[in-house]
Amino acid sequence: MGAFVPDGYVPHVQDQINSRFAVGDAIKEMAGFQKEFKLFSLEHSLISAFTLLNIAPVGEKDREGFLKYLEMLKKTGAQVDGQQTKYTGHDQIIVSLKGNLESKSPLPVYFTWHPGEKPKGQVLVVSRDQAFIFSSTNYLTISVPTVKPKGKKKY
Repeated sequence: MGAFVPDGYVPHVQDQINSRFAVGDAIKEMAGFQKEFKLFSLEHSLISAFTLLNIAPVGEKDREGFLKYLEMLKKTGAQVDGQQTKYTGHDQIIVSLKGNLESKSPLPVYFTWHPGEKPKGQVLVVSRDQAFIFSSTNYLTISVPTVKPKGKKKY
């Protein structure tokens, strides 16, 4: 997120997202939301979905930065299991969450970050693997590119 949200908020937002999609009741609740409300659909934006789930930094300025960041993901590419997809990063998050939450056995989801510069570049990366070395649970892992601020930070 870097250029859009102060550094201190990034772990907070990551925790908000990951808590919503965690193992157990959280992922079951999200699957229920998907079934009833079709929260993740290409008819809706990530801004709409995350706003409804109240996932964002607390301050108005920082919230706006986070929403701009989500909008920026419409300009990134996406890979699933190492293969380029036809979707933007924004749409791939939606498609991946939709498919996972509508599956017979939804995996918990783990969001993480990687530098938007090389080696992965401005590409969202989706995989199914063990997100934590201390757990044998498989996750749908979504690694989102970050953007470093240019020059002085504006916040």
